[in-house]
Amino acid sequence: MADYRVGYLVEDCGNVLAVFLDSAGDCNPGNLLSYALLGEHSEAAVDYVRERPLADERQYQELHAYLGRRYGDGPGKPLRLVVDQAGVPRR
Repeated sequence: MADYRVGYLVEDCGNVLAVFLDSAGDCNPGNLLSYALLGEHSEAAVDYVRERPLADERQYQELHAYLGRRYGDGPGKPLRLVVDQAGVPRR
């Protein structure tokens, strides 16, 4: 199982957005793969990511646990998401 670096942001509406930091090669130019519980998978422009504030652990822990369970390798084998808030693009 591979490790996936992920960062978490807070959108203007207050929802937490997960951003998969090494996903640029799988997206349209200038975008990263993102995930929000309401909208599911999408792409987020790097410029948008740079403008959003970072989420703190209390804010992202529920989404982080959910993503690990949902995309794991089967029952009891969660996906290993490595939180890397320092790796989130900033201005």
